[in-house]
Amino acid sequence: MFNQAITRVGIRYGVTGGIICFVILLLVYLFGKNPFGDYGRYSYLPVPFAIFWGIRYYKKFIDTELGFLRGFRVGAAVTFYISLCASMLVFILAYFAGPELIQQHIQEMKALLEQTREEQIKILGERMYEEGYKALDSITPSMLAADDFVKRFFGGLIFALVAAVFYRK
Repeated sequence: MFNQAITRVGIRYGVTGGIICFVILLLVYLFGKNPFGDYGRYSYLPVPFAIFWGIRYYKKFIDTELGFLRGFRVGAAVTFYISLCASMLVFILAYFAGPELIQQHIQEMKALLEQTREEQIKILGERMYEEGYKALDSITPSMLAADDFVKRFFGGLIFALVAAVFYRK
């Protein structure tokens, strides 16, 4: 069940991809933009490349008869390590950048909620909208890191699925 080669490829390509994602996020921050807002989405660009390259490497050098399930396991391993590495680095950035960065993110999120108030109330209802609006004030660096992990992981699993189909025998 446990395949050490899959783990090694996952760590190699996942950690490298996670560091590249963080560098993009750090560049967004250094240019004065909110790295947790819309501009932070650019840090998701390396995820599919790392997954495809990881599966390609595994197929080329380790298992030339790569099937769908094993290819998906390799892609899921790469995705997990990308998500883990990037979210840990996001936590460090949010922690050391200080509360100003988090407050900037909270203000942008509140402005976005105010702009889409009518649509949100139609979808969620008045009570849920107000609870969500109040919950923004309690955002912590660990919440930002957990959110980043979940988004990267589930988005990456979609790319892992596509790559596994592409690279199967």
